[in-house]
Amino acid sequence: MLAFVVATGALIVAGAAWLQSRTALNELRTALRATGADSARANTAAIIELAGTPTLGSADAAVALVEFSDYQCPYCMRHFRQTMPQIVTDYINTGKIRYAFRDWPVDQLHPQAIRAHEAAHCAGEQKQYWAMHGRLFGPSGSHTPERLLDLARELGLNLGTFEACIASGRAAPAIRAMGEMATDFGASGTPAFFIGLHDKTTERVTVLSALAGAQEYAVFARAIDEVLAKTK
Repeated sequence: MLAFVVATGALIVAGAAWLQSRTALNELRTALRATGADSARANTAAIIELAGTPTLGSADAAVALVEFSDYQCPYCMRHFRQTMPQIVTDYINTGKIRYAFRDWPVDQLHPQAIRAHEAAHCAGEQKQYWAMHGRLFGPSGSHTPERLLDLARELGLNLGTFEACIASGRAAPAIRAMGEMATDFGASGTPAFFIGLHDKTTERVTVLSALAGAQEYAVFARAIDEVLAKTK
């Protein structure tokens, strides 16, 4: 997983413009909630802004996959371990798509998950976002301050800088904003995925389909290929 082509942006900017129209939002929300955790796809003109979002893959890719996820969510862990490696091999490392990860710690289910998301961003300040990201998916109780500090030590981070970042809580507002945007956008649980056309000039993604839950690789491949076909 860590052999990704890395193109990490700055920390997510809270409040970035996210929808092109209220009509698009309502259409996508209806499609997602109608299908629950199995799958959700809808043709819309909804827009996702990637500026400031951690990304992988070619900046020139015409298609993007955007994931909203929780480091303690068991379905997110399943996707990360069972499905994501193949997506990386077939679509990200080959330059076919751009991949973006957005934070969605679900406090009602995993009240301590926010710690892991903050740790990723604090590692990102030392240009180690993706290295930390790959170590963070784990069950409740696995993100104690001591464990996160151990991970920072493993990565060779400046521990004083890392601890000061965590203590400041400066990453939390942007992380919270991402979760709010996910629900406003129609997602009803983690993980949630949006696939669309990527404009490399504006760093915007025009959403064409969505998937909900930890589905098998074939489902993702089919959805991604359908959007890729629209670029030819």
